[in-house]
Amino acid sequence: MRLPAKSTHEKEDIARAISRFFAVRGLIRTRLAQGEKFDPSAWLRVETLKFIAHADAPRAKDVADYLSITAPSATSLVAGLVRDGLVVRTRDPHDRRAHRLALSPKGKRTLERTIARGTDLLAGLFAPLSAPELAAFTRTLERILAAAREDK
Repeated sequence: MRLPAKSTHEKEDIARAISRFFAVRGLIRTRLAQGEKFDPSAWLRVETLKFIAHADAPRAKDVADYLSITAPSATSLVAGLVRDGLVVRTRDPHDRRAHRLALSPKGKRTLERTIARGTDLLAGLFAPLSAPELAAFTRTLERILAAAREDK
């Protein structure tokens, strides 16, 4: 494991960035709930579906690594998605003990519908940003994520 790089930023600036991150995260959670009883695990399920859709036949362990959760938690999460008919398991052709994951047709429809709804609900949060600012914001988040993955 690589040691994290020494930050050259002021502690107050880092604290402010963290505070703003959590404030925006709270706004996102509130908007997504839109007056409904909000189940935070629902969005964890959506992120899991997105990962499975874009990964190459991942295993539950890959889901755990992607979400930074324990293997038993990922197994439970995947089992629920399978039970709900959103994900299908297939045997790994190279390891008979392992299973690979894929979205079912129902899972694909659910993911598309949920992303469309979430995008509609959250569009207003990003309205103050110009297209280049939104692209820069996204690139910044991607850089943070990539650096964190390298540190593992």
